[in-house]
Amino acid sequence: MVEIIPAPDNVAAFRIAGTLKAEDYDTMIPKIEEKLQDHEEIGVFVDMADFEDMTGEAMRRDVKYGMDKLGELHRFSRVAIATDKKWIKAATGFAAALFPQIEARVYAPNAKDEALAWVAGVQGSP
Repeated sequence: MVEIIPAPDNVAAFRIAGTLKAEDYDTMIPKIEEKLQDHEEIGVFVDMADFEDMTGEAMRRDVKYGMDKLGELHRFSRVAIATDKKWIKAATGFAAALFPQIEARVYAPNAKDEALAWVAGVQGSP
């Protein structure tokens, strides 16, 4: 399940709980595209504290969208993920190494406000 959560105007923010399914991208992709229409660069925040798994079709949609955006990766300046799952932290580190133009950080679930402030580029955030 995906829920759009309140965030600064230049941030696409989502809460993902349970199993991510392909149809969940019908919620996320339009929101990201809307933000990209309004801003040259955006941040993305994802609360994955209650994320458990994703279907194969969801993974396919994720990879396809990422491939479609390869020429625009510079527009995704920051990504913040809130989770305590070590494997997500490791995967985020791997992705950050592959795509150094995107600054990515993982935050503890109780630091969501800090993560949102950082991803939005608010001065004074770590």
